Amino acid sequence: MRNLLLFLLFSLLLGAQSLKIASWNVENLFDLQRQGTEYEEYIPGRHGWNRQTLEKKLNHLTEVICDLDADILALQEVESERVLARLQKRLKEVGCSYPYRYITRDRQTPVHVALLSRKRLEQRRDLRITPYGRYRSILEAVLPSDPPLRLFVNHWRSKSGPESERVRYAQALKRRLERLPAGSEYILLGDFNSDYREDLRLDRKHNDTHGITGIDQILGTVQGGRLLRRSDLQSGKYHGLAHYTLWLELPPSQRWSHNFYGDKEAIDAIVIPPTLMDGRGWEYLPGSFGVFRPPWLFGPHGEVKRWEYRHGRHTGRGFSDHLPIYARFEHLGSGRKKNGILAKVESWLGIGTSKKRASGSTIAKNPPSKKIDTHNETTIRALQSMEKLSSTPLLKDATVVFKRGRSAVLQQSPEGPAILVYKAAAALREGHRYDLRLYGFKRHNAMPEITDLAVIADKGRVDLRAYLHPFHSSMMGTKEGISRIVGGIEGVYLRHRLHTAASAWPIYFKKRRWIPPEGSRIMIKRAQIGYYKNHKELVVWDRRDFEILKKSE
Repeated sequence: MRNLLLFLLFSLLLGAQSLKIASWNVENLFDLQRQGTEYEEYIPGRHGWNRQTLEKKLNHLTEVICDLDADILALQEVESERVLARLQKRLKEVGCSYPYRYITRDRQTPVHVALLSRKRLEQRRDLRITPYGRYRSILEAVLPSDPPLRLFVNHWRSKSGPESERVRYAQALKRRLERLPAGSEYILLGDFNSDYREDLRLDRKHNDTHGITGIDQILGTVQGGRLLRRSDLQSGKYHGLAHYTLWLELPPSQRWSHNFYGDKEAIDAIVIPPTLMDGRGWEYLPGSFGVFRPPWLFGPHGEVKRWEYRHGRHTGRGFSDHLPIYARFEHLGSGRKKNGILAKVESWLGIGTSKKRASGSTIAKNPPSKKIDTHNETTIRALQSMEKLSSTPLLKDATVVFKRGRSAVLQQSPEGPAILVYKAAAALREGHRYDLRLYGFKRHNAMPEITDLAVIADKGRVDLRAYLHPFHSSMMGTKEGISRIVGGIEGVYLRHRLHTAASAWPIYFKKRRWIPPEGSRIMIKRAQIGYYKNHKELVVWDRRDFEILKKSE
């Protein structure tokens, strides 16, 4: 209701132009002309790929696009100008006209990115990733308004390859963005084949970049180990390339557009710069981002009805393995700022305004003092029983009892349960107590982990001596022991286990080079009680957290 009111005020008070911009991977829209680059399943005349199945595919895509009702639609996995024209014609026949179409011109890639638009676009160009044709180009087009709005349509390399291949796309895009005039307004959208926290999902097989990902670190949606939010970009404290992913507009449980065998991912995205949140020119309408999820796009078990290929043939059923995403943008006019009435309403709605520096970055304009919303609080004990977050709860009085790198352990009381913050603790300091807003949470090897947060209040230093517990074997047999920080453990390291006078426990060193020689007597000063493959283990996070008392002879 609030966002609807804001939309009406934009339109009535400013006479603003409104655009709904969407993106959809249509899953292999091929034509019937043999080019020599087709996937095996889409060679004309084979596997049931013929005029009849193509017509069914076009009809199904048209049904979705008409209901989606976007003004500008970015498409991925379109083979050719020829088949794009057929889709455009079919849309016109059913009353969903898109007069303008644009597509990349690579000759060596099987599929391309494209645009269907109700508005004429100019300065259309292909942004090449490499001089050779192995990588799909990014499509750049400009909406001729004042100021102009640029669109960059992406389809990065799939996750079958290493992260370095997606980093190439991000680097090419970054170079192009850095050449734009200061203060340029643009939208990055498409299928990035990267989750909004890809750096936390990156598996060892694909991690050939030392944890650097194209979407998070190169494009700057993550800085200081945390996702940037609207308030961050509006504050003006982030310099260089910084972006906001619109996935943060949705509750964590709804952040997905692709379901790969039960693994729900947000690999499609709309990403925006600070200039679309500065109160002038083109503006993102807060809260308008969404995933298009009509019931008829899902099967009886909640699965996405993708285009069906069974027993080596196309059945003519289904739509795509991706769901469309969309957002709304408003044009406030050249150099115009929100007027006083709208600014007051936005203040009531809790949406900040800002003014632009000449450099294109932003400065907060009289930021109101924020009252902490306490209606949705949680505790570490409650988090230990959760599978996922359904909202963005407040965690109060969380003490950082241990921090190594961008990971930390939190407790709310010396005897209470603990929880790990994984690669999201850059803003936290060991020995400080905080009120935190939680934005990301998952279970890894059955252990609860906080994966994204924001500091609401720093409540100062805490004496940590009460939080460091001498190790006792009973801690390894209770739920209360999970993630606790323990110390004072002396034993002999042998075959990935620490042998003490009482028992032997699995022990894991975060880096292989820290592993002591077999038979060494060591003293563990600090370790976390972790959980891996159905058993508890001691986790050593840093070389300074243990000492070799005597090496084996």
